[in-house]
Amino acid sequence: RFLNRRHDREQALRAVGLCKENGIQNISIDLIYGLPGQTLEEWQENLDDAIRLKIPHISAYHLIYEEGTALYKLMEAGKVTPIEEDLSVTLFSTLINRLTEAGYLHYEISNFGRPGYFSRHNSSYWTGTKYIGIGPSAHSYNGESRQWNISSLPRYLQGIKAGIPDIEIEELDINTKYNDFIITGLRTMWGIRTADIRERFGEEKQTYLEQQAATYLRQGLLIRENDTLTLSKKGIFISDGIMSDLLWV
Repeated sequence: RFLNRRHDREQALRAVGLCKENGIQNISIDLIYGLPGQTLEEWQENLDDAIRLKIPHISAYHLIYEEGTALYKLMEAGKVTPIEEDLSVTLFSTLINRLTEAGYLHYEISNFGRPGYFSRHNSSYWTGTKYIGIGPSAHSYNGESRQWNISSLPRYLQGIKAGIPDIEIEELDINTKYNDFIITGLRTMWGIRTADIRERFGEEKQTYLEQQAATYLRQGLLIRENDTLTLSKKGIFISDGIMSDLLWV
């Protein structure tokens, strides 16, 4: 309730049912875990519902208390309390185990899909595909820079009519491109090919990556197969720290 969603559980289930009744089978849902007061039993019920409904794609995200939001203010006021870290780990572990046992592929840290039902949109971000954003606040990527449109609709339309789009541009240097490649690639089950690092960013960064990854490989937190680095099941739980250590600083 404190998330101010416009729907409740029953309405969400009904929405999925209406889609199926009208011939729409390619459905994706978002689940949020780590809610204040959430129990393991409640989370298991949520997952059971998704599996029972045969949802082909599921994204699951841990609740984040973003500074400046209403939820953050409730936390500061002591009206909601974040769950314990041990429970967070248990919820994430349960998510992975239940969905993979049900036939889903854990193809990205927060995303699970049945074969043939991976998100085309989000996969473009993780694989470095170029994309164009149309409309206020929309983002674009052309391989060399990131761009984002002005958030104001009147100013956006004014720029389009004048033939001078109101946009901001961030030119990406080779270090930023390397870091982006690490962060996005290691999040997926396809991982990072060290040969790609050498080809795109040079021998120095390939050597650096292999040196930084060595400790995690010995600890079983990274796996290396056929020149490809991927997170192990244990490594997924500390992925932020691993990726941070592989970045070029």
